[in-house]
Amino acid sequence: MKRATRTILAAVTSIALAACGDTSSTAPGGGGGGGGAAVTSKGVVSALGSVTVNGIRFDTSAAEIRIDDSPGRPESELKLGMVVKVKGSKDDATGTGRAAEVEAHHAVRGKVDDKGGGILRVGGHEVEIEHATEFEDRVGRLDSVAVGERVRVHGHPTATGRFRATRVERESGTSEDFQVKGFVSDLDRTALAFTLKVSPDAASSYAVAMAPGAAIPAAVANGSYVEVHAAAPPAGGALTAIAVHLEDAKLGDAQSEVEVEGLVTSGNSTQFAVEGQSVVTSGSTRWENGVPADLLPGVKVEAEGRLDAGNALQATKVSFRANVRLQGPVSNVDPAAGTFRVHGLIVRTDAWTEWKGSGGGSLDLSTIGAGPVEVRGTAASDGSIAATRVEATNDDRLILQGQVAAKNASAGTLSILGLTVQASAQTEYRDASDAAMTSAAFFAAVSEGRTVVKARGRDASALSGGTLAAEELEIEGSR
Repeated sequence: MKRATRTILAAVTSIALAACGDTSSTAPGGGGGGGGAAVTSKGVVSALGSVTVNGIRFDTSAAEIRIDDSPGRPESELKLGMVVKVKGSKDDATGTGRAAEVEAHHAVRGKVDDKGGGILRVGGHEVEIEHATEFEDRVGRLDSVAVGERVRVHGHPTATGRFRATRVERESGTSEDFQVKGFVSDLDRTALAFTLKVSPDAASSYAVAMAPGAAIPAAVANGSYVEVHAAAPPAGGALTAIAVHLEDAKLGDAQSEVEVEGLVTSGNSTQFAVEGQSVVTSGSTRWENGVPADLLPGVKVEAEGRLDAGNALQATKVSFRANVRLQGPVSNVDPAAGTFRVHGLIVRTDAWTEWKGSGGGSLDLSTIGAGPVEVRGTAASDGSIAATRVEATNDDRLILQGQVAAKNASAGTLSILGLTVQASAQTEYRDASDAAMTSAAFFAAVSEGRTVVKARGRDASALSGGTLAAEELEIEGSR
């Protein structure tokens, strides 16, 4: 069913593109200058040396860089894990772009009053820490942050009203002041009060009242995205604001090409919300690294397309960010460390890992045994896999899916997650729509450092000495 559905969707997509033209690599230069389509891309900085956001390496040499509302900042102040909004142009074919503007904003800022169990509490606001969270001290990580220190957190809002941290930075000082960003509702100008939620659909909120002498800016309305600055942390869900600053949450105007990365906070595969942005899909939407049924609140995705007149993102592509997939037997289970191995790769689990047992039963590190299991997750900087989901399976076939680091068409090899994938004359090749293709066409379509490929081996005997003998290779999309 999956293969047939994907083939139909790919055909519809091709027809639609033929009708309206695909401008992703041929449109005149946008605000960033040079060739490529004008685009606004909001996401996490995943690589430096210019900045890579949503799989595009943007040249920032001529960009205006603004960090926490401070303009004219140098490129050196852009850090891994920061959530940024890039305006400029891109060329999907090369995975490059040119930035005209780069904006970075923290999500919450204040004093650490507690930590533990994968949670950092900043002024009482709960921040989720995962393996992908960047710290200035990449060895000490959460241990490098002490209770009583001040921190600045970049991250994605969650459905519960927390933030999932993408970067945590320590800052000097001991003041009690607290800053948090969110969306306004229940605005009462007479009472000088409103409700603040980190996303419009968050389950929790703050009751914000203005301090004596403080005012709500005239441009603030229900639905506005603001930063609330308080002299003290919230108490009992109430926050007394000494200042409210209107922020720009819009990605662009109608018909603008945009990309947004974050956690799904509500909805389903037809219409959902991410980073406060409404996303609508259709039969022509291309799904990468997963299928529509995988779209659930809490899943991290990137959606791209154009904004309509109602500011909804009409998605041409939805890409699941947990693009690593492993399937096979389990070894080296370490409950104390929260780790195990599949294909020799270290899989790290945490409080945000979803566990699914066989037939709806329970599963955890104490019952995982020898597997086999299917793991979904992301590749960490140390080569381990941060698991977002671990599921028991009765399928003995091996699966290795991840970004291709290197390829050798003449030798028929790929390097994926540090392992070698070896093709043979019997290997089947499939494109992103699941259609058969030749070996030559497959290797020509694979871009090193961008293309995600799923390799499948017949059984456990297919993996030997770090090499997987592939019976099937399939392109799953691009990072």
